[in-house]
Amino acid sequence: MKSTTLPDKIAGGIDQRYFPDGDTAFDIHNFRYSPDGGWRNDRGWEPLIELSNPYTVSTSELAKITSPCRFLATWTRHNGSEEYYVQERAGELFYEFGNIGSAGTRKHTLATDRHLPRSDEPGTQFVPYGRFALLLNGHDEMIKWFGRDKTETFGFTTIPPTPYCLRVQVDYNQQSGYGIGDPINNSLDGIAVQFEADDYLGLGDPTKGSVNFYSYRITYITDTGSESPISEPANASWTLLTDTTAPGTTPEARAAYADANARKMGVMLTGLEPGPDGTVARRIYRTKNKVDGISGAGDIYYFIGQIDDNTTRQFLDVVPDNELVNEAPSSSDSVAISSGYKYGAAWNGSMWMAGGDTTPTRLIYSKPGLPEQFGAFDYFDVGVREGGAITALFPYYDVLLVFREHAIDAVFTGTTGYTCTTINQTIGTIATGSIVLIPTVGVMFMNKDGFFLITGGMRGGSSLNIQPSSVVLEKEMGRVSVNALCRASATYSDKEKEYWCTYPVDGNTECTHGASFNAVTNTWSFRGDTTGTSANEWPFSRLATDSSGWIIIGLNPTYNGTTIYPGFGLQVWSARNALGDTVTVATEGGNKILTSVPNVMQDTIWQSSWNDFGDDSIKKRVLTIELDALTEGDNTIELQWASDYSSDWKSAGSVKPQVGDYVGSTITDPTYTTGTNTAVWDSSKWQDHKVTRLRWDVNTGLVSNFSFRIITSNIVQVIRYHTNFIAGSVKTPNTRAPGAM
Repeated sequence: MKSTTLPDKIAGGIDQRYFPDGDTAFDIHNFRYSPDGGWRNDRGWEPLIELSNPYTVSTSELAKITSPCRFLATWTRHNGSEEYYVQERAGELFYEFGNIGSAGTRKHTLATDRHLPRSDEPGTQFVPYGRFALLLNGHDEMIKWFGRDKTETFGFTTIPPTPYCLRVQVDYNQQSGYGIGDPINNSLDGIAVQFEADDYLGLGDPTKGSVNFYSYRITYITDTGSESPISEPANASWTLLTDTTAPGTTPEARAAYADANARKMGVMLTGLEPGPDGTVARRIYRTKNKVDGISGAGDIYYFIGQIDDNTTRQFLDVVPDNELVNEAPSSSDSVAISSGYKYGAAWNGSMWMAGGDTTPTRLIYSKPGLPEQFGAFDYFDVGVREGGAITALFPYYDVLLVFREHAIDAVFTGTTGYTCTTINQTIGTIATGSIVLIPTVGVMFMNKDGFFLITGGMRGGSSLNIQPSSVVLEKEMGRVSVNALCRASATYSDKEKEYWCTYPVDGNTECTHGASFNAVTNTWSFRGDTTGTSANEWPFSRLATDSSGWIIIGLNPTYNGTTIYPGFGLQVWSARNALGDTVTVATEGGNKILTSVPNVMQDTIWQSSWNDFGDDSIKKRVLTIELDALTEGDNTIELQWASDYSSDWKSAGSVKPQVGDYVGSTITDPTYTTGTNTAVWDSSKWQDHKVTRLRWDVNTGLVSNFSFRIITSNIVQVIRYHTNFIAGSVKTPNTRAPGAM
């Protein structure tokens, strides 16, 4: 019978549906799409920072390095001269850097005893804003970090304490003729700073018997230029002596005493407490003379001076009323904020914060350019609309995306200020860590239904669009642990052109599976264990990308008392032919000795879609599969096949992808393996890349649907394939159910 050879099919990305589109695959595990075409399995991971082997740690440090990485971010400063790998383990927030230079250690702790996030909490958020970064988690004190070891408390959680005005002494001079400031009659509980009635400086009405009343308030200024809430007022009042109230034994003596003190005064403020870390100045505000509180000036405060330090505790006010021009900020211009906000973002010159256990639907924003100054009325409360609590803030060009549990809102600038509107009432997410911008593509995020992509904008009549991006991953998405999606973590690498997301599955609360989206081909593949055993899971708890495009991995290692799997510390996705390390732990004295051995590469899988060859009611016999692959070395590649959606895979044998130019000679390409003759990437030991056609004889029985897979731990690049089969001519009859007519 004549056989049929199908046209060549390009090895495509995953499509797990029963009727996939185009040239797709049903499963791809740990292959990456190569820029020159096809799928390549040449990646593993290794420690980001190479340590001595063996490596000595204390028992307490061992407990930390075997704890899960609950937060990971990279931050580059000073045009790339400083790059920080910021992370959090066992409640310790710290950073590491690669080039130790003259420093004593790569690790620097920023905070300890921090809240340990539950599986339904997103954990620490990292928000760069100019020269500092904000770190917040909704439980601990918010941190303003300037790089290296400089940290400060972010924002104002209380108002400044009220200052104290020393009593103004109005009976300082006993008689005329004494010089101003001559301490003849000084009072220990007050202060007398007097000026002649016609002097420019000084406060109050110098007329005998006049009533004078002033109020003072202060604010703090931080190193971000932000101004704190204004304090409660402190009052200073005095009444000048008259000819009858002045002391003396005769009318002439009393009149002389009153004349001697008919002056303008200075007011001494004390109790000016230093502000929180980061305070660089304190501003003093004062009213004009309120006299008796009825006939004088009102409660309008004006700027009178600034103390340009955070240590001085006293201030002498001698500024006359006619110098007061600039009004103080109102009580609503800056207010104290809670440290319970969980989410933050820097957008449009302001710092935005939202969510938290006590304010789940509240969104606040700072004054432009003043990231720590929040106005009393500068907020939105999205709780007036359906959608649940806020779960993330994400700047996207001209809008700020506000993710909620079951909806997505957007903030944009209008003619009258900011406007917040809902862009989708049914799609939301709790997977805060999965939200990542893919340049030229859009914002990718994950929720209980899979992955979604936000595109478009709000200017020029355009609109934001949200569309599903992972309908081809329906089978995998059905395994996701919905209640633990807060643990999901994602990143995008421009070097790899891939969006990665790691997430928990099968009811577990820790991330062990991963999906990768290639931004060039718009195709998906999987990352993770291919053996189906928990001992070989890929426990990637957090993901990030550094400035060079390397994907950085935070692990959740398994420690059983004697071994650590699959390594410890930060890892980097690389061309290392290993999946991390197995670390043996031995005790020596009071320390632990760690010895690392690379983990052997697991089998990688590229599985074709299930093919019915045009009609699944006609049985077929598949004869051969021919594969175009890029060769490097002479390692064997195994092909397996299965029929009719069965999981019973049968081997079609193994072939060598390399066809040696000089078989058996000394220049035959070496095998990529361990030992003294290991081939090395980019060295002369490798033959130039070339495409070789590989053939497997399958010879199945009669089947309706057919799939094959390349399963190997050896390096190969799958490019395209074609299938040769014999088709029957008679349709298979339906099976009649018992009792059917």
